[in-house]
Amino acid sequence: MKKTFDDLYKAFEDRFRGSRELVKDRLKIYLPLLAQVPRQAEGPTLAIDLGCGRGEWLEILAEAGFDATGVDTNARMAQEATDHGLKIELQDAIDYLGGRPNNSVAVISAFHMVEHVPTDYLIRLLDECNRVLTDDGLLILETPNPENISVGTHTFHLDPTHKRPLPPDLLEFLVGQAEFAETAILRLNGAPMIDAGPMERSIHLMFEVARDYACLARKHLVEGPNALAAFVESASQMVPTDTRQIKQWLRSADDEVVDISGGVKAMMTSTALQLQQLTDNLAAQSDMMRTGNIALTNTVASLGKQLKDIIKDRAVAARDTEIERLRHHLAEEEITAREQSFLKDAVIEERDAEIARLSQSMAALAEQVEQLSALTDAFKNSTSWKLAAPIRAMKYLYRTALERPKYNSRDLAAPSPAWTLAPGANTRLLMHHGLLWLRLRPRLAASVRRAVRLAPPIERRLLAFARARSGLIIIDKDWMLDPDPVAFRAWSKLLMTGKSK
Repeated sequence: MKKTFDDLYKAFEDRFRGSRELVKDRLKIYLPLLAQVPRQAEGPTLAIDLGCGRGEWLEILAEAGFDATGVDTNARMAQEATDHGLKIELQDAIDYLGGRPNNSVAVISAFHMVEHVPTDYLIRLLDECNRVLTDDGLLILETPNPENISVGTHTFHLDPTHKRPLPPDLLEFLVGQAEFAETAILRLNGAPMIDAGPMERSIHLMFEVARDYACLARKHLVEGPNALAAFVESASQMVPTDTRQIKQWLRSADDEVVDISGGVKAMMTSTALQLQQLTDNLAAQSDMMRTGNIALTNTVASLGKQLKDIIKDRAVAARDTEIERLRHHLAEEEITAREQSFLKDAVIEERDAEIARLSQSMAALAEQVEQLSALTDAFKNSTSWKLAAPIRAMKYLYRTALERPKYNSRDLAAPSPAWTLAPGANTRLLMHHGLLWLRLRPRLAASVRRAVRLAPPIERRLLAFARARSGLIIIDKDWMLDPDPVAFRAWSKLLMTGKSK
């Protein structure tokens, strides 16, 4: 769908003028002036906003107690204002004012409207405003401020419906020509002044301060605190084209530059002198350092030689000390060796004396052994020893018969089979063997018989054994030892095999 010009301009205003909240916040600066406007004793106090647009100022007028009406030729703008509950007349401004009676409206305003109309239209519009306003009514005409370089050269020309910029002096002149007795220029809607250097303040003033201005007017002059000039003095921003102030700042900047330049020159002169002095001092110090370097080199060489000599002397001293220590150690070792030699000689002498003493003792013992051997031989050759031989043999045989012989597995030769039997079998074999042995020795048997008869218990046991178990040799009370030939052969066989009954 193709957009109409009204739609296009509505979109342009939304983008470049700002939001409703932002515009209303800017317009609140006029509230003190609205408070000075007298209200009607009877009926509503009327207010008309020419070129009302979206109706932000109409809302402020209504909140301040005025019966406000907006006039605009843009149907799209008028529709948005109507949607917010505002009263809008879609009509030309002069035509609308022409239908109003004289002295019937307390406030007439036009925000960013007069720059859209030709000069002759503006002159006729101002005449109608003077006719319709009450004697103590208020006229507010706000428009872009071409004193601001950024506005005059750039932002004013963004709106294609703008005719030409209106300098504040021109608009105030035209309002005065429309027979408004009191006029004032309020500069506003710019950035506040900054605390900076003269150059930066000058640029900020010309490009950032007072982007808009308002021409305020009354039909009759009011003096005192309610005068328009008093309000402007308290609320207006500085004039961007205040060349006197800008020149003063720039002159102060020039003075500062001159002062700084003079200070820099003086400082440079002083610095040059200081540099010359430093150069001279450095040259003198360089000569001193060169001389000192030579002396230091010689000193280092001398110290190096002395150090080598000291190291050499210390090495010789250390070697002499070590030699002396070794000599002392050798002397101590020699003394120790001599002492040990003396001790060894003493020990040897003691051992020799002990050996001599032991030799004497051994000689005495040998003599005693010879004496004991002679006594032993004499004893063994005596009749009593010989008579007791059978008894000793019987004792040995008896003990052997009753005890199991001990056998060590480490012995090279195993015992004969006859001696590996049980104690009872050994006893029988020994008894058999002993009786046969006595049978072959009649004289010894007679001696044994006499000896056994001296011990009746032993004799009874021998006789009981022969009768009960022997079967080989018959022993009677007269000790008849005649063996049975058959039994003798059987006994011999048993004796050879190591078995017994």
